[in-house]
Amino acid sequence: MDREPATSPADAAPAEVRRRRLPPALGVRSFRWLWMSQWPVLLATWMQTVALGYFVYTQTRSVTAVAVVSAADGIPSVALSLVGGALADRHPRRRILLITQSVLGASAGTLAVLASTGHATLGAIVAVAVVFGSSSAVDLPTGQALVADLVERDLVLNAMALTASALSVCRLAGPSLAGVLYAVAGPGACFAALAIAYLAPITVLWLVIPDVAPPGGPVRRRLLSDIRFGFGAALHEPLLRAVMAAGGVLALLGVSYMPFLPVLARSHLHVGTAGLGVMYSVGGIGGLAGGLLLSGMGRGRGRRRLLVGGGALYALSLATVARSTWLGWTLPALVGVSLAFVAINTTLTTVLQTDAPAALRGRLLGLYATLAAGLQPLGTLLYSALGAAHLFDGVAVGAVLVGLAAIGVGARANLSPVVATPPA
Repeated sequence: MDREPATSPADAAPAEVRRRRLPPALGVRSFRWLWMSQWPVLLATWMQTVALGYFVYTQTRSVTAVAVVSAADGIPSVALSLVGGALADRHPRRRILLITQSVLGASAGTLAVLASTGHATLGAIVAVAVVFGSSSAVDLPTGQALVADLVERDLVLNAMALTASALSVCRLAGPSLAGVLYAVAGPGACFAALAIAYLAPITVLWLVIPDVAPPGGPVRRRLLSDIRFGFGAALHEPLLRAVMAAGGVLALLGVSYMPFLPVLARSHLHVGTAGLGVMYSVGGIGGLAGGLLLSGMGRGRGRRRLLVGGGALYALSLATVARSTWLGWTLPALVGVSLAFVAINTTLTTVLQTDAPAALRGRLLGLYATLAAGLQPLGTLLYSALGAAHLFDGVAVGAVLVGLAAIGVGARANLSPVVATPPA
């Protein structure tokens, strides 16, 4: 672990005290710089998300157009996350991220130019969204795999929890900043903010992050063979199969309730847009609380407790949301849902980063991301097929199934590392 040298014992003592107060993953210089560089990107990403939807709707007055742009950004996650994970196992992850984050920044800059010059047609926006989504699909599993390259195995959970905390804080602040900046300077400024923000991680990747070689050594196989082997390991190794199943249930029946919050607000809680806004905002509070809880656990002990406790809390909280008729019950329950989601999701991804062979890490994270991106919209369709009368009965049942899936993984007698070996 990296530690800055002290010039004298007198100077070292206060520095060591300050360091002990920090989450242990921040004691690793390379991760500390990478984590700090992600803050402006996470904040500006939320700003772009809010501004882009509003901008497309004001330009087209079409809900369909908003959905098309959202799909253009999201569909590549289903199609390319596996490819991105396989690439992360074949090439140095730092180099991949330098490319993907440069493309992401350039895409945001292109949106800024189009919006500021009046050339932002729907076709142009969709094209940029496809490029942005495709780069994100490769960037996500690569960035997650890089974390385990930078910190010791028992600090990965702590590092992932710190990332979740940053995401939750930015989720709270980003939309508000987007509203102010959009009103003052227009949508182009919101998109330009993200383009500029990417300079921070690109600089850190270039100057601070080491160029770690792929853990599998020189690659002589075809990319498709690598992807097939990753699938095979996920299907046949009991621990990996359990983690993927729990993540799939979480995506299919857990987070897919979110599009129906406006229905809940109007039909069950009888609150207006102000109440609905608060319902969405408290999710960030729960996510922040979950991230801080996990980061305070130090070196990642107690994964079983996180999965079992998180599963029980998720089931209870989401079932309460589904059955509640009073906002006073719903808001703390939504906090509980977000807190439990961070505990479950962070722990599952940490297992993939620490207990699977390093040579498979990117592919497994890519498969996990594919399941999350692909099953969430299917879950939303599944719930909608139940109709208004039984919609939230279905969400309550889904909550219990998510809880049981997480508890099932956490209660396994054997959480030992996987030893699958890729073919030469």
